[in-house]
Amino acid sequence: MGAFWHISIIVFILLSGESNANPAAPRQSQFDVNHRKPLQTFRPYNIAHRGSNGEIPEETTPAYLRAIEEGADFIESDILATKDGHLICFHDVTLDATTDIANRTEFSNRKRTYEVERQNMTGWFVVDFTLRELKSLRVKQRYNFRDQQYNGKYQIITFDEYILIALYANRVVGIYPELKNPIFINQHIKWSDGKKFEDKFVETLLKYGYKGEYMSEDWLNQPLFIQSFAPSSLIYMSNMTNSPKVFLIDDTTVRTQDTNQSYYEITSDGYLAFIRKYVVGIGPWKDTVVPPINNYLGPPTDLVARAHALNLQVSNLL
Repeated sequence: MGAFWHISIIVFILLSGESNANPAAPRQSQFDVNHRKPLQTFRPYNIAHRGSNGEIPEETTPAYLRAIEEGADFIESDILATKDGHLICFHDVTLDATTDIANRTEFSNRKRTYEVERQNMTGWFVVDFTLRELKSLRVKQRYNFRDQQYNGKYQIITFDEYILIALYANRVVGIYPELKNPIFINQHIKWSDGKKFEDKFVETLLKYGYKGEYMSEDWLNQPLFIQSFAPSSLIYMSNMTNSPKVFLIDDTTVRTQDTNQSYYEITSDGYLAFIRKYVVGIGPWKDTVVPPINNYLGPPTDLVARAHALNLQVSNLL
């Protein structure tokens, strides 16, 4: 618990008074990226998917602090955008499953129906709320079988706040942000400078010094993998940053949200050879690696072997 509370105090001091706005980027000298215990690169990385969310509600400051205390090499998050253009850490485009929005009568008239990835979805959407409004909500566990004691205690955090948690850790901790639903976000959020979600995402990373190819000195000091299910976004961002990128691959029944390609198209040898020009690896859904058969694990597919043959890493977020 000692490390958890030590980091908690630091982050609280950094972020106090900033609950309704993104904290200003600190000078590089405010955190020592060159003299912390380095990332171990000789073994597979331990990626804390949405933080330690089995215990603490996902993508919150305490969930990430706990993950760091428990030894995570990388903390993973999904990035969305608010109505007023701030980037936040949140998985769903709707607030229904993991916040107290349904109990907030002042927002009862905000429920909407939008098309998301070619399907109509109804709920309270992140894109219809300002950062200040989202900060007034409290988060809860996604599943009833998880620990419920922390429900209602924590708030949604910004992309900046998430980055600072990693940078102020007492060892090198990487970040693993996912550009979430970029097609939907770019349809609903328009920035005054005419830039896109992808531009704002990369600008935030560069603001905090995240740069460099995989295993470069810059990368080792501030490790980063950028991930997305949208190949066009990954290709677009490759013109703005050389930081390593991971192409996420969904279930076999799901087509890509931007190019409408099937699973079998994007996992063909030809397409993997194409996308490797822009990414260092793939992140396939676990059932595409070891498919279940009658509630048992079936024989593994050849996807991992084919990816490795093309020198692509494979990251499997369970």
